[in-house]
Amino acid sequence: MARWAKGEATVTRLIEERHLQRVAADSDTVTSLLASARRHVKSATLTVEEDTEAAYTLGYDAARKAATSLMAHQGLRPTTTGGHLAVVEVMRAQFPGVPGLTSLDRLRRRRNQAEYPTPGGYDAITADEATEAITVAATCITSAERLLELDALGIF
Repeated sequence: MARWAKGEATVTRLIEERHLQRVAADSDTVTSLLASARRHVKSATLTVEEDTEAAYTLGYDAARKAATSLMAHQGLRPTTTGGHLAVVEVMRAQFPGVPGLTSLDRLRRRRNQAEYPTPGGYDAITADEATEAITVAATCITSAERLLELDALGIF
């Protein structure tokens, strides 16, 4: 199987900048990431009314893990240097227009606003925002599963 060519220049650049690293592709890791993402969605749904910030963060983490599962399938992993932003860049480059995956950066930025507020600028996450993050996460999981079922993502 040939590797996924879309976004190749971006992925190569991120590897060269050490924001991504090549690792052994591992189906167990892919399965574990998707299972964790599903648990996060379930947990977020249970707490959305009581703790909107936690529900939002779980939603974001679920979406990110679904995205990271695609990278793991390709033998890619974000480094501590690249972190979450590397995952966002890979999704933008490789899967533009794929439902859910295109919303990852928006979720990341909003989560960061809540996690790292500016002095006097705390903007609480609402239940509607948390619910929307959970919906996006579920869509990311579905999209990742569909892409994996295509069996078109080769090792990078």
